[in-house]
Amino acid sequence: MGSLIVKKVKYSGEKYFYESPELDAGINVILGDNGSGKSTFSYFIEYALGGKIKPFEDDNEDARYSLIIEDTNNFVHIDILIDQVPYSLKRFIGAQDVFVDNGIATETYPINRRGDIQIFSDWILDKFKIPVFELYIGAVHWFFNFNDLFRLLNYDQNTEPRKIYKSPIAENFIADSIIIRKSIFEILLGMSSAEYFKKLDILKAATKRRDTAKALLQNYESTHDAVQNSEALLQRQVETNTELAKLEEERDAYQIRETTVDDKIGELANIQSMLVDLELKTSRERIFLKSLENEQIKVDQVHRTLLEEIQQIQKIIFTHDRLDLFSMEVCPFCMNKKEIATGFCICGSKFKEDDYEKFVYNSSEYKDILSHRQNSIKAITQAKEDYAVDVREVKGKIEKNSKLIDEYTTKLKTVIETAQFAGSTTVIDDYNDQILKLKEQLMEIGYALRTSAQWKKLFDDLETKIEELRTAQQEFNTAKILYDKNNAKTIELFNSVYSFLLSKSSYESTEAHIDEDYMPFIDNREYKANSSDVPKRLMYYFTILALALRLPSVKHPRFLLIDTPEDSGIDTDHLNQNLELLLEAIRVGINGDPKGKEFQVILTTGYGKFPASFQGFVKERFSKQDGNFILKQKMLKI
Repeated sequence: MGSLIVKKVKYSGEKYFYESPELDAGINVILGDNGSGKSTFSYFIEYALGGKIKPFEDDNEDARYSLIIEDTNNFVHIDILIDQVPYSLKRFIGAQDVFVDNGIATETYPINRRGDIQIFSDWILDKFKIPVFELYIGAVHWFFNFNDLFRLLNYDQNTEPRKIYKSPIAENFIADSIIIRKSIFEILLGMSSAEYFKKLDILKAATKRRDTAKALLQNYESTHDAVQNSEALLQRQVETNTELAKLEEERDAYQIRETTVDDKIGELANIQSMLVDLELKTSRERIFLKSLENEQIKVDQVHRTLLEEIQQIQKIIFTHDRLDLFSMEVCPFCMNKKEIATGFCICGSKFKEDDYEKFVYNSSEYKDILSHRQNSIKAITQAKEDYAVDVREVKGKIEKNSKLIDEYTTKLKTVIETAQFAGSTTVIDDYNDQILKLKEQLMEIGYALRTSAQWKKLFDDLETKIEELRTAQQEFNTAKILYDKNNAKTIELFNSVYSFLLSKSSYESTEAHIDEDYMPFIDNREYKANSSDVPKRLMYYFTILALALRLPSVKHPRFLLIDTPEDSGIDTDHLNQNLELLLEAIRVGINGDPKGKEFQVILTTGYGKFPASFQGFVKERFSKQDGNFILKQKMLKI
């Protein structure tokens, strides 16, 4: 599993901005009193990682973050490292896509899944080497996204500590079901869950395909005659065709001997007229085809140009605010702000809207341009498809007409060669009767061959499906053995570390482990005060981090975001006692390895509500009393 390190957190809008100091691997502490913005710091990180932050939504009635919602042209931008590879993530407030820049190119990924388009979650999970994992819960088809796994990476203050897992984005019984939470735990702990459930789904699908193939074969056998040997049928077909060809040759020879010339001029003229019409029609279709192909080339060129423009605008969106080169309200020479009246240019000249053209845009306007270009490319793509359909249709018409030309040409030759027959019709009738019987036999043989071929196809398909099912069963059995083995080993270590940490916490437990649903089972569920829920949940997260540092199989990205863990009335001394155990969890995880694995913990907390040993980890301070809030008002540059 790769590591996730957040290096910088930024916010920018027309009214407010924020830029954090450089964050490091290891522990980072963000201090602030209530209302100063320490939770906003956590929101920015989660939002840039594709999360849903309710206070950032205008229709949220419970906690509307008006300073951000009412700001304009605003976005969150974080710099991260994934396995030491740098990336920048930028997401506009209210937008449902994330811009990802790797220093070479900028790509845009949607947040929500629509069809087969790669979304942001797919991108980041791929970087962490976690496959896109699907789960079938009855009739519901569930895709695991990064936001699901983030529920065990983020200890937030909005979730009741007794619930352990962060509340899901989609608040419904499926999103927070036991099977979803168990799968999140298993995926992050590398307990082969993804592989196990993938193999289980493959096994179910293989079983269904086997049953379907079996039913199709049985149904076919019940509605058709007994299948005959295909080799014997082919031999009879060859012999019958040979006999048929011989009879037709004898009949034709007899007719030739007994023919006289007949007048076929009228019929010849009619066929020649049809041939001429078809030739003219085919010629016009070929000219039209050439025109369509030329237009198709032009549309392809427009499509490529639009794609290049979109890529360029995406890069501009990412760099525009960072450069901040232009402002429509500032004189480019003296850099003083100039009040611009509506309907007047910056130089003071009056203009009409129809004559006005703007050359400098802000990020929000560039995003509108990008949206317009993306809509345009949809139309151009549709035009490409329409031209392709038209080209296929015209080619089909040309092919059809060409076949008709060949048929009428053959018919013309036949008419020329046809003559009035003057021989015995009794002999011809005898030939025709024999030929008809042979053709009927050929039809029966053909039907029997088709029946045999279809039966063979269904039989072979069933055999293939049986073999696929056998392979799927073997792979599932192997995955289950590994799943059970990894479960036992990982859970045993989890229980050991969790019990150790919880016994040293303010909970002061004597025995702790997780049950079959991976939820804490402590001191035989002896009653404890509500404040004990904090160490119970916090040690759960610390234990996962410890296992991520210790076991190479764990897929947790060794990243924890802990936001204000002072819930349920826990006092400061006990809170500090519990937070100090983070160092113990790291020590257990490193397990004497002098190098250790890179990790990051970002803790947002209040003044005095962290251990003294964490003093050297403080990276940022906010203070409501001193007026030092996370959002700084933008001042005019002079």
